[in-house]
Amino acid sequence: MIRAFVFLFLAHLALVIAALADCLGGEHQPRKLTRGWWVVIILLVPVAGGILWFSIGRARPPRPQPGTGRTGNTGGPRNPKGPVAPDDDPDFLRDIDRRLRDENKED
Repeated sequence: MIRAFVFLFLAHLALVIAALADCLGGEHQPRKLTRGWWVVIILLVPVAGGILWFSIGRARPPRPQPGTGRTGNTGGPRNPKGPVAPDDDPDFLRDIDRRLRDENKED
């Protein structure tokens, strides 16, 4: 029975620490109330304070712009100006193919 109470206490402590860290370390302003009020609620209302923070008070991250999802279109430049990986460079691949043909002819 004592193990159950210790587990519940540690779970509550982890929830409070996670909620406080998220509340105080967030980049965006919380919804509904200020950070100070959320800290008071998290500390003074056991268990429910942390649950309220994660369900109501936490700022939602901004939504991605259309066309920047995981469909392969990242919205970046189509022809990067920086170095290209060798297996993406058609000139490199053509040169390797030519070298392999020349080596095969010599054998």
